Amino acid sequence: MSIRGRSLPAGWYPSDAAETRRMLRSFGEQVAVSRLDVPANAAIAPHAGWAYSGRCAWTAWSAAADADCAVVVGGHLPGGRGFLSAPADIMETPLGELRLDAELDTFVRDRLVAVPDRNVDNTVEVHLPMLKARFPDALVGWFRAPNGSEAAELGSCLAEYAKQTGKRIFVLGSTDLTHYGPSYGWSPAGGGAAGRTWAREADEAIVKAFTALDVEAAIRLARERAASCSVGAAIAAMTYAREMGRTSGVVLDMYSSADLAPGDSFVGYCSVAF
Repeated sequence: MSIRGRSLPAGWYPSDAAETRRMLRSFGEQVAVSRLDVPANAAIAPHAGWAYSGRCAWTAWSAAADADCAVVVGGHLPGGRGFLSAPADIMETPLGELRLDAELDTFVRDRLVAVPDRNVDNTVEVHLPMLKARFPDALVGWFRAPNGSEAAELGSCLAEYAKQTGKRIFVLGSTDLTHYGPSYGWSPAGGGAAGRTWAREADEAIVKAFTALDVEAAIRLARERAASCSVGAAIAAMTYAREMGRTSGVVLDMYSSADLAPGDSFVGYCSVAF
């Protein structure tokens, strides 16, 4: 039985159970999910450190329907790279262990080219304590998707598995919005108010594509305006939602790191539930 321990350094998310619960309680006092007609079967949420995007991410997890298995789809992979899958049978979190849904993992790997994810990367790991808090007894799926139209294949595969088995599966696509400023080498409108306006408009455009389940528009905006980090993860979640009968999404939260720590470089965040 293989075990994956924490790989991210302190600062990304809490190191112990007490602080994890304290932060989640704090986020819970700020989030609102009443705009959903029904609980979500999929969502998009950011993957920065909890101090920045934790509130936004917890909003998405709080909107989730009850599930037998919760799948996190991360990114940071270029288009055409192929998929990454779970690195171990058990993943450790500050709130306890998560157990891999081995049946789902095998189902996906039998249909897609996916190799175990042995890398240190935040896009999945930063969500695992929230997954454990929302779904203490659920099995888990861990994947990372490339930033291209092929990411939809993962969403379709997860939907096929859910329909065949009758399992209740929640899929979260781990996706940030525009990375703007000198720290990211991307300042097409310069700095100051003009730059903030440009980034906000780029964020709003791609979030509109997310809520419309418009895969083609989301990919185009990610490529042309750099409006998303790890858009493939969003594409996988959107495709799963659509194939499981959802027709649109709802924006639960949206802001920028500049709202918390003003500066010349900043990142946009959103949570969208389907």
